[in-house]
Amino acid sequence: MNKILRGVIKYNKNVADRVKFVSDMEKVTKQLVQPKSVFVSCMDCRVLPSKFVSSKIGEIYFLRNAGNMVPHYDAYIAGSISSEGGGLELGCITNKIRNVVVCGHSDCKAAYALFDIRNKCDHTHYLHNSPLRTWVALHGVRTVDKFSQLYPDNVEHPEVFDSTEPMVFPVNLGGQDIDAIIDPENKFCIQDKFSQLHCLEQASHVKTYPMLREHLISGDLHIHAMWFDVYTGNVYMFSPSRRTFILVDDNSIETLLQDAAEYGTQAADD
Repeated sequence: MNKILRGVIKYNKNVADRVKFVSDMEKVTKQLVQPKSVFVSCMDCRVLPSKFVSSKIGEIYFLRNAGNMVPHYDAYIAGSISSEGGGLELGCITNKIRNVVVCGHSDCKAAYALFDIRNKCDHTHYLHNSPLRTWVALHGVRTVDKFSQLYPDNVEHPEVFDSTEPMVFPVNLGGQDIDAIIDPENKFCIQDKFSQLHCLEQASHVKTYPMLREHLISGDLHIHAMWFDVYTGNVYMFSPSRRTFILVDDNSIETLLQDAAEYGTQAADD
């Protein structure tokens, strides 16, 4: 608490920054600044989306949880209430935001926990000694299912994880079905590949919420997947046209912007 309380004191003493901060908040309150995106990310302290997307006050609604989870609508119907669905409604319906970004990252302890228990966790029961494993097991079941389809014999043959062949699996972010290619250059460990697959799967859950369907069909609402490497600071975004996560830089910006404009024009059933 020492760090937090002294941070508040530092904030109070910096009069100019505080005045600007209050002024920026007033612009949001008076709707002079409109939020443009809902951004779902992991709560990992190394992942600071406002830093790597250079956002200002009022531009983005941030939702953070362990493992950048977007619980599937089926879980909501079954009685598993979470803040993420409420955040999507507040952002996309109440405030008419038309972009949703789900961001995963490397060395994600929540995704790693899901990877570790993928073959022995029960996705329907609570684990009273671990809220984290319960959380990832309940809402990561579709991630595990897709990974298991790719590696059905991985327990008996763990050497398959050393393969240089990229993962390929189907994903739909609200538009058309795409065979996504995970880590085609084989840069990352199997857990980080799993994290990228998990990021795409969680992003696909956004379209399962009925309240968003008409906006997806009309092409007003777009779903995106981003991935942050905590070791290099590199930010990757999934490119539907290239079918993989690509580094966000001057060389890729036009491709990514074109993808954002062209994909996601018709919602698909889940």
